Amino acid sequence: MAKTIWRYSISIGLSGCYMPNAINGPYIGTTRKELAELIRDQIRMYADQEDDPSERSLFEQVGLRRLWSHIRNHGSSTAHFSIDIGRGEEIAFHGLTKEEATEMERQEAA
Repeated sequence: MAKTIWRYSISIGLSGCYMPNAINGPYIGTTRKELAELIRDQIRMYADQEDDPSERSLFEQVGLRRLWSHIRNHGSSTAHFSIDIGRGEEIAFHGLTKEEATEMERQEAA
């Protein structure tokens, strides 16, 4: 069986807004554990306000088992998701193709 590789860019901003505050990436990994760590890191970084929901409840929005199953069957390029962190803001994970991730890396290096 082929190795599972996931690729994401991450944007932070107002929910439903076309212009996010920041776009980061690409992030690339091969295990569910690595993906879970990336998600938790992003939650800690952007949802650290006292009035925000707990890290655990934010992480549970993802449904990691279901997401991982989708990634293994269809790839991450079709597995977009977002986490509502409160205050009308979200952390959005945009699945990338190999070519899109390579292009983001190239642009970052320039």
